[in-house]
Amino acid sequence: MNREEALKLIQECREKNIRINIKYANLEGANLSDGMFINANLEGANLEGANLERANLKYANLEGANLKYANLRFANLEGANLGYASLLNANLKSANLKYANLIGTSLRHATLEGANLSSTKIESSQKDDIILALGIVMKDRERRAERQE
Repeated sequence: MNREEALKLIQECREKNIRINIKYANLEGANLSDGMFINANLEGANLEGANLERANLKYANLEGANLKYANLRFANLEGANLGYASLLNANLKSANLKYANLIGTSLRHATLEGANLSSTKIESSQKDDIILALGIVMKDRERRAERQE
């Protein structure tokens, strides 16, 4: 599905109040700010560089999605499945990730300052990337001590 077809489908689903199902859609660079994607299926979608600022993605399935360089500031991702998605260099400032699944998700160079991460599912191997994304600076000695616990 190309970008124009996907955007048209999103609009039609909104108008008819139908759950959006656009698996593997190419929405690279699309402006989807303030969009309503509650319980939407965006599995494997290409959202690289997309603007999803203030978008409501509550309970959305974004498993394996490409969200590199995406703007997700103030987005609601409560309960969303972001398993194995790429959030490389994504902006998640002040995003709500409560109960979200981040297992296997790439968060390298992402920004999570002010994000709600309560009850978020992560793997211990993601800890350092999340600490950096939150803007927390830790000394090497503190990291080594934390890993030994």
